[in-house]
Amino acid sequence: MNQVHALETQPKIAFVSKDIVLAEGGGFELELSEGTSSLDVSLVIDIYDLDNPVHPEGHLGWWQFSVDSIKNSVSGSLALRNGSLDLMLDDLPVQNNWLNEQEVAFDRFVVNAVLRDNITNSIVYLDKIAGFNNDKDLAMFRAGFNRNWDTPRYETSGYIFPKESTIRLVTRNLYAGDAVGNLCLDILRMLVQNGIKAEVYAENFDLTLNDFVHRVDNLRDEAYDKDQLLYFYSTYDPYLEELLSIPFAKRVAYYHGITKPELLQVFDPELSVVCRRAYAQLSKLQGFDVLAANSLASTRTMLSQFELDIEADTGLENGFDSESNHKLQSKVIGSQGETRTLVLQLESDVKVEARWTEKDVNIIPPRLLSSCFVREKNQEVTNKGAKLLYVGRIKSHKKIEHLLELFSAYLEFDADSELWLVGGAGDKAYSDYLQWVETSQLNIAENKVRWTGHVSDEELMGCYASASAYISMSEDEGFCLPVLEAMLSGLPVFAYGVPAIREVMQEAGNYFLDKDFRYLAKHMNKLLSDSERIADMISRQRVRAQELSNQMDGRGFLNLLQPE
Repeated sequence: MNQVHALETQPKIAFVSKDIVLAEGGGFELELSEGTSSLDVSLVIDIYDLDNPVHPEGHLGWWQFSVDSIKNSVSGSLALRNGSLDLMLDDLPVQNNWLNEQEVAFDRFVVNAVLRDNITNSIVYLDKIAGFNNDKDLAMFRAGFNRNWDTPRYETSGYIFPKESTIRLVTRNLYAGDAVGNLCLDILRMLVQNGIKAEVYAENFDLTLNDFVHRVDNLRDEAYDKDQLLYFYSTYDPYLEELLSIPFAKRVAYYHGITKPELLQVFDPELSVVCRRAYAQLSKLQGFDVLAANSLASTRTMLSQFELDIEADTGLENGFDSESNHKLQSKVIGSQGETRTLVLQLESDVKVEARWTEKDVNIIPPRLLSSCFVREKNQEVTNKGAKLLYVGRIKSHKKIEHLLELFSAYLEFDADSELWLVGGAGDKAYSDYLQWVETSQLNIAENKVRWTGHVSDEELMGCYASASAYISMSEDEGFCLPVLEAMLSGLPVFAYGVPAIREVMQEAGNYFLDKDFRYLAKHMNKLLSDSERIADMISRQRVRAQELSNQMDGRGFLNLLQPE
């Protein structure tokens, strides 16, 4: 099936209800796309424990039904009987089912409505919602995201958006707490506050958000040619070409950056492949009307892929025209950041000009900040009993093992110091490797390294306020929000100097290019003992952080979306 048309032709099933509450009767309704009943597919209702959705220990059961007699919709209900869920779907007979013989204890559950091919048993389409015992459990489930759209307050638009237009925000993955998800949800909140109609779409998203996030494959049916598209790109997206085929008044793409595949291939080879596909797909962003990125570093990465695409389209490989053997004279970005022109010039005076240059790309930091986002430190910086902080994902490109090695060296100068690693665990292979590094390779004493996992915003601010220094060993960043948060919190920053980090810090903070751990540890300890130099460092960081935070009130995105 041609991917461009896949969304228009595949059968669909969707829950009309956004959740199921057993105490309210457990009712729900399903809608099927036109023509589904004539296809050789079955409807399967498959239910798991929401907190442990694995087979068999978290699998409650499944029920299979024929779709032959279903016209456009079907109603169903769930009831709890003798510790197990019982399903009714109108008056449809159950063709086949499986119930777990072992009792599955659950507080909440997830209901999957699946269209399965009757020949191959493959999944044709799937939709899902969460279920709860009572309204109180549902309220707790939804409470993780602030649905008071008036707070926190963001920038006021300088225009009245046309009432017949809607801004459609689209990203492949949308999860609260993730950098892409946070930005998308922040912008949605700002648009709502300004009375601008906006809707959010994603392929994969947190079920806690399903009361207002739409599936991306509904976009074509819901969008109008007077609407605007704001698209967030950070990973390979199978729907990108489809999005570009939908008529919009304006298409805006925001590039977050893509992790370098080679930094993932050992511990997360599947994600590494996805990132390689994302880089190969990146030049498709040239089809948008407006481009923006989170940093100049990301912009240059994006434009370099555009240039590679131009070379491929014109038969120019390795600097030569494959037809005439003419040498390609192409201006590129130098290591010190010379201006890129993206003009390809052949010796025969044949010129190929790219549409996009650095000055055409809007650079906007990847978060909206309210005035109450951070608070000042409440602890003096010290070189004795120092609390070294890292915030972010526990992924291999962040080089957490290098943080552990640096900390092991730092203990030589400050035996009472601690390392705080704040962020959710990644893949098991990398987590197991880090545990081996900490306990076996480096033999770090117990309780010297604190693995906090995910924390609330309030707990995170407490970490910034209580730590002595922020450390980053990451070897790939598009912006690095935690570095900015640390600077806003008055926390001295020491970071490996990848381009985006240096762009964020500029003349503030301390970056390094060589990972000589003992040398770095000695330097850090000496600097943390010099109150005058640390005060100067924090002062410069605060000035730079304020410059960036002034750009993060939402005005940049409002300017991108202004009606024309």
